[in-house]
Parts: sequence; C-alpha cells; structure tokens
Amino acid sequence: MTMTSNALRTACMTVAIAGTAFIAGCGNTSVIEKQDTRYEVSAVDEDRDDAIAQVKERALEVCEEQDRDKYDVLDSRVFGPQDSMSKAAEGNEQLEGGTINEDTEMAAATHEGEGYKVAWTIRCR
Repeated sequence: MTMTSNALRTACMTVAIAGTAFIAGCGNTSVIEKQDTRYEVSAVDEDRDDAIAQVKERALEVCEEQDRDKYDVLDSRVFGPQDSMSKAAEGNEQLEGGTINEDTEMAAATHEGEGYKVAWTIRCR
C-alpha cells in the first residue's frame, strides 16, 4: 500500500467519523466525484430492489445539482450478502482518485457487511 493510499484511507476514516452528523442524502448512499466528470454512486440496503431504487434516486439528485436532468450509467455492479471481499475491494477502488466531501456516506462507499450494495459509475448529461 502506498503512502497516498494510507493517507486517503486515514482521511476517509476521519471524514466518516467526524462528519456523520452532517451527512446528507437518502438512506445509506454514497457519491464520490471523480476527476473526469464521473461520479461513483452507491447504495446499501437489505433488499436488492430497494438498493437499486436508492442508487437511481441518488444518481438523479447528483445530476440535478449539476443542472442536468439525465445521466448515463457507465458501469453497474451489484454485490450480494455473500460478496464481502468483492464489496471491500470495490469500496477501495471507488475511493481512489475521488473527491470526498460532507455528502459522502462512507458506510455505503466502503460497505463490507450484510445486505446488497449497488454501485454505479455515472456521467451526467
């Protein structure tokens, strides 16, 4: 693990702990802005369909904040309750190269527990 990865992980954990009172959004969702106008949007729920509905809603909210009313899904990943290793790896990949802010729900971004995690890479249009 590089120094940058360690620093990012430490910063993320600090944001997660210190910022939980200020986290906005619907349910257990996460949005991480990438440098090339992409957004990593994820949602976690015990029900797969609810997780998909939450990620759709959050993706639209993100684009509306950018004065856009549509988005393209560039990549879609769904992890089930038994996919803890995949969820953990995806969470680390999602954080890499992203901008973390007060709207980022770190529990959804790095979810390793039970339930379904739906992660989309989107671009607003």
